Amino acid sequence: MRTLLIALLSFGGGFIGSMMSGGSMVILSILTFAGLPIKEAVGILKVVIAALTFVSTLTYFRGGALDVKLAPLLTISSIFGAFIGTSLFLSLSQELANFIAAALLLAGMYFTVRFKPGSEGKHGRKSKAEISIVGLLIGAYIGILGIASTLVVISALEIFFRLDILKANGTAKMIIFLNNTMAALNYGLKGSLDYSMMWPILIPVMVGSWLGAKSALRMGSEKLRIVFIAIGALTLLRILFG
Repeated sequence: MRTLLIALLSFGGGFIGSMMSGGSMVILSILTFAGLPIKEAVGILKVVIAALTFVSTLTYFRGGALDVKLAPLLTISSIFGAFIGTSLFLSLSQELANFIAAALLLAGMYFTVRFKPGSEGKHGRKSKAEISIVGLLIGAYIGILGIASTLVVISALEIFFRLDILKANGTAKMIIFLNNTMAALNYGLKGSLDYSMMWPILIPVMVGSWLGAKSALRMGSEKLRIVFIAIGALTLLRILFG
């Protein structure tokens, strides 16, 4: 019964995480409920989120909801950003981290509301250097702060590149996939992974992730904007008053 409950919750985490954001909180809650030490829980979380975003990245790519021009350079530079960010932002206060996350979410919600069909990329053409800098900043954020990572990355992609919400979501999943994969490998090399606990979570998460991405593609940008604003508002309240 306990295993079935974990599998069902994992499926739900994969579904909502792939559609938009929030899957990591569900998975981390499952792991801590199971009594795992926090370091092992975070290690498994990195593997699970890597698997979740891998499935959703492929699904969004096949559905044409991934910016293939931006994604590779953004992803590569974000990995370097995660390493650089470790030394630059370890001393960042929780209050400042919350402020940065809240500001980016507010900006992302503003651009989501103001976005007009047909305006995608109109003001978003950037040089490779500019794309790399944005990728570095995104990687630093994911690697160190990590607060509402998917929502913040989507917001950054909307702000800097004027991406449509659906394409921003698909591109964000690819960036987060590579960053979590690097982190998961690091945890694995350090022997901080409980493989026996991983599989009952991993398989239903991947199934839920596939269905979540397919649902987002069927919903389209207009309905997905509403989902983003709703989840963004709830996350913002949690950051500010949680």
